Amino acid sequence: MLAKKFRLPIEKWIKDKNKKIFTKKSDFFILKTNPNNLDFNRFGVVISSKVYKSSVKRNQLKRTIFDFIRLKKLYEVSNKNSGRDFLIIVLSPVVKLTKEKINKELKDFLQ
Repeated sequence: MLAKKFRLPIEKWIKDKNKKIFTKKSDFFILKTNPNNLDFNRFGVVISSKVYKSSVKRNQLKRTIFDFIRLKKLYEVSNKNSGRDFLIIVLSPVVKLTKEKINKELKDFLQ
């Protein structure tokens, strides 16, 4: 699991209206980014109950995504105070993918 320092407080982030959000979409994910003035990146994952009815499945998918981020060290930033907030919204076609294919799609999508 990703350290708490690198996790995005999603509720506060969504309520903040004074930010410029960049949005990118693929077949499986929507990525929303915003500068955060920190020296590291923060990540949040949102999975609707429309994707998986079972909370166990949603949490397993969330752990898979956070483990990918942790292993690839995507939270590290080369320049000081150039961090970003990333909100990953998972779409329902991801149900058909295996864990390996999810990691491959995330790698292609985030880089």
